[in-house]
Amino acid sequence: MARTARDLITDALRTTGAISAIETPAPEETAHGLNELNNLVAQLDLDSLYPYVEDRTTGSLTSGKTLYSIGVGADIDIARPNDIVSFSIEYGGAYSPLTKESSRAFDNESRMNTSYGSIPSTYIYRTDFPNGTLEIYPSPSSNFNFIMTSKFKNLNYGLNDEILLPSGYYPLLQYNLAKLLLIHYPNPEKYTLVAETANEMLARVKRLNNQAGKLKNDFGGSRGKYDIISDSFVR
Repeated sequence: MARTARDLITDALRTTGAISAIETPAPEETAHGLNELNNLVAQLDLDSLYPYVEDRTTGSLTSGKTLYSIGVGADIDIARPNDIVSFSIEYGGAYSPLTKESSRAFDNESRMNTSYGSIPSTYIYRTDFPNGTLEIYPSPSSNFNFIMTSKFKNLNYGLNDEILLPSGYYPLLQYNLAKLLLIHYPNPEKYTLVAETANEMLARVKRLNNQAGKLKNDFGGSRGKYDIISDSFVR
């Protein structure tokens, strides 16, 4: 069941005891809760704890058009993504993925002659603001259908925005938001339990997001790299 920022704020206020299980918050309580929610999300993102989510979009490329703006009300009308993970076009009865390139590699590619004909083979995504820019190469000669997988973060929720996050993040937000709201709705009986639960959920997410360090070959030294195929060190 999809839950919105409004639902999350209501759950957090019920957790604090500010409203009962059957009450709904007043408009001023909801507005204040939304402000605190976005503050909480911003702080989590500063600590690199707020996740990206992926979304799949379908559409059609326009013949002769190589540049597409991506954002609300733009050529591709979705929330501006932080990245495009994959981009495939329908050709010959199947979807074929385009190669993603860096800006420098793409600029070099686009100077070549059109050895691929008029079937797009390469793309780049520039995170311009307020809309991102998708560029494809070569220019399509027809209106190819596409499937695009994009990656984005919602760091500024509206009341009716859905909370689309990996498992475990909704209760993390609920209890940490309740912890913040208890500053404004003092309830000593609730605070200790809510704070302990919020801290434990935050610790779990931190453990989930811990990145393993690089493994060091203690036997390598100055002998070069180890080749598992030949079972020997190579320089």
